[in-house]
Amino acid sequence: VVVAALAIFALPSTAHAWTWPAPGDVLAPFVFGPDPYAGGQHRGIDIAARAGADVRSAATGVVAFVGQFPHEGLCLTIRTADGYSVTLVHLGSIGVRTGTAIEEGEVVSTVGPSGDAEWGEPYVHLGIRLTADPHGYLDPLSLLPAREASSASPVQSAPAEPAPPLSVTPERVAPAARHATPRARNV
Repeated sequence: VVVAALAIFALPSTAHAWTWPAPGDVLAPFVFGPDPYAGGQHRGIDIAARAGADVRSAATGVVAFVGQFPHEGLCLTIRTADGYSVTLVHLGSIGVRTGTAIEEGEVVSTVGPSGDAEWGEPYVHLGIRLTADPHGYLDPLSLLPAREASSASPVQSAPAEPAPPLSVTPERVAPAARHATPRARNV
């Protein structure tokens, strides 16, 4: 945790000029506590976008991984020269291969759906971590340029519904509860 905190202060000035991979609102913010194995964490941000929209690389680097994970769907990771791994998840298609040099802002994929979507609208998940630290996750909003408040601020989820009466079946309650608390990701 101390190393990650110090790394944030040592970020090069160019890190604050990274590119948003998609133009939509932030659906779920970054949540990462001191225990990397605790539940309820979200190791990145979910950014709304229409299905099939272009997804751009947030930073310049080399594609280190292209593939698919169960629940996350199609994903790719770009490693930067200054030690970051930038992962994009829930992609619809991928237009680059492992080993490809990528420029910041270059189109690398399209928005899904793929994997188990947590939202009723299409989105891309952006996760950033220090490559050398398996638990060195960083809040992407600390590296992306500021946008208008309506786009850069996380969209507030509706509060969790109160416990249903006994006559309500769990299946009718589960979808609302799922959207109120995103599950943790390993990106």
